[in-house]
Amino acid sequence: MNRAVFLDRDGTINYDNGYTYKLEDLRIYEDIMPLTKKYYQAGYLIIVISNQSGINRGYYSIQDMQSFNKKIEKTFEENGIKISQFYYCPHKPDENCSCRKPETGMVERAIKEYNINLNKSVIIGDRDDIDGKLAKKLNVKFIKVHGYDAHKK
Repeated sequence: MNRAVFLDRDGTINYDNGYTYKLEDLRIYEDIMPLTKKYYQAGYLIIVISNQSGINRGYYSIQDMQSFNKKIEKTFEENGIKISQFYYCPHKPDENCSCRKPETGMVERAIKEYNINLNKSVIIGDRDDIDGKLAKKLNVKFIKVHGYDAHKK
């Protein structure tokens, strides 16, 4: 079985400008590369899980998001890290889907597709109320980065 790092995207990998999707807005946090690389070199799969309600809100397209993700993937590759998969939830909070974090759908899908041992995996994110809550539901180690501040939004 594989171990994985479930890595949040906006606010964890890249600075979150609110519905961030434009390539020119991609700014990656300096500390996320060494942290992720440590796990990657230890044999963990790197899997990005991200709420992307901007799609269903009509702010940007799936193609816009995929282009943004490709640029992130390329930057990680340039730093010696392979991202195995990007999972995303396009739903708005009021759509009550099972994939929108802190619900567990994206992680459950990754577990099946990549034969992941959840007990030996970790979630890295910037928000206690979303990423931390997801980790708690799954009983997985949570590493908080960048100290999300709800008052900034």
